[in-house]
Amino acid sequence: MNASPVVVITGASSGLGRATAQAFAKRHARLVLVARGASALDEVAREATALGARDVATVAGDTSDRATTDRAVDTAIARNGRVDLWINAAAVTAYGTFWEQPPADFERVLQVDITGYANGVRSALRAMMRQRSGLIVNVASILGEVPQAYAAAYSMSKAAVIALGRSLRAELSLAKSPVHVVTVLPPTLDTPIFHHSANVTGQELRALPPVYPASDVVDVILAAWKRPGKPERTVTGPGKVLVRQHKRRPVAVEAALARQTQALQLGKPAADTTGNLYTPSGEPHTVSGGWGGRRRKAGRVLLAAALAAGAAYVIRAKRSER
Repeated sequence: MNASPVVVITGASSGLGRATAQAFAKRHARLVLVARGASALDEVAREATALGARDVATVAGDTSDRATTDRAVDTAIARNGRVDLWINAAAVTAYGTFWEQPPADFERVLQVDITGYANGVRSALRAMMRQRSGLIVNVASILGEVPQAYAAAYSMSKAAVIALGRSLRAELSLAKSPVHVVTVLPPTLDTPIFHHSANVTGQELRALPPVYPASDVVDVILAAWKRPGKPERTVTGPGKVLVRQHKRRPVAVEAALARQTQALQLGKPAADTTGNLYTPSGEPHTVSGGWGGRRRKAGRVLLAAALAAGAAYVIRAKRSER
């Protein structure tokens, strides 16, 4: 890792973005932190400075507006002369059946989670292609490979992020550019995203187990910064198993995941909400969402095994019907 890299992080006010900012601050990076909420960003900036960041700047704005991502690049160059690493982690989500979800809410998820990432990449490349160096990390999701019931827009957006990375790497290869693009696919993380989600399921939303701490993904991002050669990185062993199973038996795995979602992610009755789709969220602006992401991994492995068993059950049932 270069001494004091210049790192731009979107979605830096909470969750994975905040955890990533903390990690790079401890490594004396020069940070540009991007999110919609100015006061939450200021809090993260103070935290990063205390942890050892060499320089910290904030850019309050919506990444679906390209002016925000351009300001982030301009800020990094004005203060430090370059951009070494751009991390796209700003995302929103919405839960509900496709036919019941308001079209405007659905489109807003795609606007932030696809257009926002594309804006970030475009702004980052403006600097990186000129300096002929740099790494872009796009945080996708396992749901980009294994779509989830009640989360069509989010699953679509993360599939698009995976495709974006693949197209970019091909184009950069043709351009003989040394800029790297790495896509990271996390599982369910213990972050506040489920507190902030739009939700029209009529039921309270919880994190779908197995739940992992954000630090698991931060470790993968740090590894990508040190060695960017591996282009796609699925986080956790059970996550990799799930993706492999889905490639082999997509219908069975999707059905098993749908049952798990209905049984474990939806709780008591709750009013509809647009969450943080249109305005910055309230509390919590923390890394953890309080979902137990630091509990023993044995429990997570058991739940992953249960999902695999559910998929196997569906396969057997379909065979018996023939």
